[in-house]
Amino acid sequence: MPNAQGKPTLGDLIDEIAGDISRADLDLQIGNAIDRAIRHYQPERFFFSDQILTFETLAGVDVYGRGDAADIPDLLAIDSAVRIENGQTYPLSRIAEASIERRDDPASSSQPCAYSYFDRSIRLWPMPSASWTIRLAAHVLVPAPTGGDDTSPWVNEASDLIAARAKRHLAMNVLRDPALAQAQDVLASEAFRSLRGRSNRIASTGQVRAYNL
Repeated sequence: MPNAQGKPTLGDLIDEIAGDISRADLDLQIGNAIDRAIRHYQPERFFFSDQILTFETLAGVDVYGRGDAADIPDLLAIDSAVRIENGQTYPLSRIAEASIERRDDPASSSQPCAYSYFDRSIRLWPMPSASWTIRLAAHVLVPAPTGGDDTSPWVNEASDLIAARAKRHLAMNVLRDPALAQAQDVLASEAFRSLRGRSNRIASTGQVRAYNL
């Protein structure tokens, strides 16, 4: 059943797939197939994986991670980074970690104007000399739900896509049914195009671009 907020859960999707393949004895295999399907699509960019992250700098600290913004270690792409000061935004340029390492001088701390992403952390340059707000627009990894009562965009907005991909996996590796696998492959492709199209419209750019870290 949906959770208290009316959103479908991982358990709901498992039950749906079990009903679709007429097997009530494969909950473990279905759960594994759903997890594989989510991992397959996690690198793809959808509207629910676009996020805004903010964190505050500290004087004398140039590296920022999960303790500063929970999603920093799970960034898949960074669209923009800005420093906010007195209500004004100042873009940060992206440079290589090796460049920051070469230029780094703690004695020359100042307003950050550049950053790198390395070892799942944001590193600012120059080293901040005071407190500023840093804002990132980014593509963030959305984790798979782990408990039957857990909800997630993967089992809500992307449920058609994940269900089809999971049933394809089951058909190929558990049920040994090539015809079902082929049919679900078609459905997965259709669901992917539909979700990508919805993401495109929300982004209002005509396309969802792939950004590289």
